[in-house]
Amino acid sequence: MNLHAPGLEDDLVRLEPFEQSHVDYLKESGAVEAMWSWMPDIPTGKSADAYAAHVCNLQRRGELVGFTMFQQSDNAFAGVVDFDYINRTHRRVRITNFWYTEEARGKGYFQASQALMIRRALDWGAKRVGWVIPADARSAIRAIERLGAKQEGVLRSYFRLAGGGWADVALHAMLRNEAEIALQRIQTARELRRDAGRDIS
Repeated sequence: MNLHAPGLEDDLVRLEPFEQSHVDYLKESGAVEAMWSWMPDIPTGKSADAYAAHVCNLQRRGELVGFTMFQQSDNAFAGVVDFDYINRTHRRVRITNFWYTEEARGKGYFQASQALMIRRALDWGAKRVGWVIPADARSAIRAIERLGAKQEGVLRSYFRLAGGGWADVALHAMLRNEAEIALQRIQTARELRRDAGRDIS
């Protein structure tokens, strides 16, 4: 299974391989402007076009696999998420650069898309799935830990931010057996919420 293979979707969200034409979604949503506050500095500049060019260049080199997220209900743009630090020999990969539109937050898209990414990583053969998150991004760290990722440490002054300054980052990861357990727990929680919704209606 390739990380960029089609079919990465569930009943809530669809992840399509990122391509240059998706830059219009970023421009219309204000995503790139918001992302510069926590993204590493990139050589191509600080604009939606620069971000898209950077991602596409890394994809051509096999260093990153990017996705654009869409809501299944209305096909609306929901955000972006990537795989990077892809290492087939050591069977490890990271989920990174995830960002969600304001409309998609708090509605299950984060959990659903992260679960799809974890599942794809395991199908690809990952023994380890990691996350590197700016240490002051407490809400993102809490969300990852709720999925079941364990913090393994903090790297000081790990990268230069696009907006200036340097970021400490928190390392989180799941090993393969932990990821399988996490996916089962996420699936059970989603089924319970769906059942509760049917009962209320």
